Amino acid sequence: MRFRFGLALLAWLFMLSPAWAEEISVRGTVHPVVVSNLRRMQDTMDAIALKDGQPSGLHLHVAARLEPGDRPPEDAHLFLDTKRGPVSLFPEAGNELVPPLDEALAAENPNVVAALSPNQEIRFQATASVDRFPANRFTGQDARTWLSTLDRQISHKTGFLLSAFVPATKSLTVTLPPRSEFSVTENKKIFSLVRNQADRPYAFTFQPRLYPAEAVFSSTRPISGIAMVFPVPFSPWKRTE
Repeated sequence: MRFRFGLALLAWLFMLSPAWAEEISVRGTVHPVVVSNLRRMQDTMDAIALKDGQPSGLHLHVAARLEPGDRPPEDAHLFLDTKRGPVSLFPEAGNELVPPLDEALAAENPNVVAALSPNQEIRFQATASVDRFPANRFTGQDARTWLSTLDRQISHKTGFLLSAFVPATKSLTVTLPPRSEFSVTENKKIFSLVRNQADRPYAFTFQPRLYPAEAVFSSTRPISGIAMVFPVPFSPWKRTE
């Protein structure tokens, strides 16, 4: 019970719709509602990206989907309700939430508005990418350092007491280029983990702590990206009624 309470409270700290969420208009069966604000979203990003005001080496990515139906979040008409008009939170036309870096908007702190029917909600999937990583190989100790960095940033956000309830980060996702092979070397023996025989990048997820710290992970072609699966689910955005 305590564990569930800790996770629920952690999720609230990160992404739960504010208690003062309210309807701003009513038309038919779809109600535009305030689900968050710009400052709340930016604070969440900064909690992972910054340590004492300096870059932590990580970058938070939050992908969103409108449920039911696994639809793009723009289908919910999700936007920043600014004084100069609606501003999209998905400037690259994908499903990754990207708050605008604009000092004027930061000072205004506009609401995030979505048109949601009673049975709809916007769900999130979060990862933390590693800003700098070796091109072709890294060790088990390197991977442990990345995992521990994310755990530390989460602990800073939640506070000392709640951090005891938070599960440790376990999974690492390596994005492999087309026609590449990813392997691990243990005790001078090489074991293939995955072969990407496709013509597009492939995201391979594994748990580095299942291997020795001195293990060496390597790719036959430069790795495209390294990210960690966020260990705590974000609460969905939905109507509060």
